Amino acid sequence: MKLLKLFIVLNLSVSLGILTPLSANAAPKIIEKVAAIVNNNVILESDVNDMLKTIKASTAPKNLPNDKVLRQQIIERLIIENLILQKAAKAKITVSDDEVTGAIDRIAAENGMTIDQLRSRLSTMGISYGAYRERIHNDMLIEETRMHEVRPRVKVSEKEVENLAKNIARQSTNNIDVKISHILISVPEKASKQQIDNATNKAQDIINRAQKGENFAKLATSYSNDDFALKGGNMGWRKLNELPTIFEERLVRAPKGSIIGPIRSGVGLHILKVDDTRSEAPKKITIQEVNARHILIKTNVLVTDQLAKQKLTDIRKSITSGATTFEAAAKANSEDTGSASKGGNLGWNRPEVYDNGFKTALTQLKKGEISQPIKSSYGWHLIQLIDTRQADGTNAMKKDQAYRLIFNRKFSEEAQVWIQEVKGDAYIKITGEDNHE
Repeated sequence: MKLLKLFIVLNLSVSLGILTPLSANAAPKIIEKVAAIVNNNVILESDVNDMLKTIKASTAPKNLPNDKVLRQQIIERLIIENLILQKAAKAKITVSDDEVTGAIDRIAAENGMTIDQLRSRLSTMGISYGAYRERIHNDMLIEETRMHEVRPRVKVSEKEVENLAKNIARQSTNNIDVKISHILISVPEKASKQQIDNATNKAQDIINRAQKGENFAKLATSYSNDDFALKGGNMGWRKLNELPTIFEERLVRAPKGSIIGPIRSGVGLHILKVDDTRSEAPKKITIQEVNARHILIKTNVLVTDQLAKQKLTDIRKSITSGATTFEAAAKANSEDTGSASKGGNLGWNRPEVYDNGFKTALTQLKKGEISQPIKSSYGWHLIQLIDTRQADGTNAMKKDQAYRLIFNRKFSEEAQVWIQEVKGDAYIKITGEDNHE
């Protein structure tokens, strides 16, 4: 995640402040104004103003609407973030200080900075490091909560993966990337004909204005109802077949600069702009495979970690001394029923298919070497690396790609539906000048 992207969405929260008079002639109490009420929480005017200031400082003026429209979009964004953070608190989802520190270290490194240089850069922009940490913490918590809530709703079958992998193998579009911008005009799940007609007319008006040359980023910031609104609708580079099928079909032959839409989905009407396209020749993918065998001892109420580890230590001594062979020891002791009868042999696989603890130990072994007892989520293991080889991984990688494409596509669609549901169940009240009820 680039630093600039984070600056665009910074919301420097200011706590509610009250000045208590010390005498009869002291200044009156100053109470911060409330911009919106979200269930039992409030969004303060300072939240909105700080985000407004940051966006205007980091975005070209030509890509921004007037302050009134921009404020409305900021309030909508803050409402959604507030609702997700409430979900996080209810589900007891947390992000540790160490995780935040690690994320900031990575952001600094990606921008070619030290932490001190990052602090200095933030200071020149009028942003305190404490406020920046809080923003990163909230971004991480929002993403963690989104995954926690939406991921269980996404189902990807093996058949879907197989079918898409085959299509990817024969399609000429699987190496095409598109850089697109997006506007969503949301439509309620049980919208009336009048609501659908109004949304359609609004979408068509936006399309007409874009086709006549009006700034698409400004239109997106003004009207879009999705997460990309405050980025001018910019979705960045995407694999063509990673996008929803209804987008892919319309984008496959669309030239740079095309305005496409409206496209109807379950969450509303979509308008797309093709900012750029690129493609590359298909490549043969070579991967490393390992042939390994193991002996597994599981832990339980009677077999502690210490006992399991000691048993494998003794077995290892018997193998290395020549008193027995790995194959015989696996048949006699391993609790992995699938491999024990084969002398513990797991066959040829990519290291990535194994549990992290198992994989780490395996990749550090030399050919023929036997590991010390190592722990994984399944129990304790002795591992022997039999051999390694380079294999054609094109088909395997296509299956991995197919899974990611299907998952990302479904996750994006489900996330939009989830947000609509969360908003529908909430009490939301926009106050003051921004109330357009």
